[in-house]
Amino acid sequence: MKTLLAVLLSLTSLPAIAGDACDAQLPSALKARVATAFPAFRTPAVTDNLPEDVEWDLKQKGKGCLGVAKADFDGNGTQDFLLGLTAKKGDRAIVLVALSRRGKWQFHQLDMWPEGRSRLYVSADKPGVYVRTEALDGPREHGEVSPLRCSHSVAVFGTTESTGVAYCYKKGKWPYVWVSD
Repeated sequence: MKTLLAVLLSLTSLPAIAGDACDAQLPSALKARVATAFPAFRTPAVTDNLPEDVEWDLKQKGKGCLGVAKADFDGNGTQDFLLGLTAKKGDRAIVLVALSRRGKWQFHQLDMWPEGRSRLYVSADKPGVYVRTEALDGPREHGEVSPLRCSHSVAVFGTTESTGVAYCYKKGKWPYVWVSD
């Protein structure tokens, strides 16, 4: 019996074992609501990202899931979620915040990625002041502010090893700033 178990485990790759690391972080009610509200997309899985990015996250003491971040993104004292939803067909993605509202979920779509889901990461960052990266020299985009001051957790997402944008929920809006390019 031990031999059979050892063989089965050896056939299983690390990303497949860790494949539940994203799913395990999400409440079933949130998963069901996402499936209904975004039928062309699904909640993230570890295997949505490149193995080298997952490995790097694990080495940094992460969970190996680059598609889920948990924090209080609206400052009301409840845990919210930042998700990198994956298209069921193609390489698209949606960056979505799910704010917890008395047992229900209020969705805020921050971005739509037409391609490149395998390099998308999401994360939560501490309250504070965020300034625009000096690497960008063009005019600010609509909704972009610098400095961005946030008194609660900040939603950050981008392309691994490349870009990052920080969003703060303020009075029903999501001002943002590019923090890396």
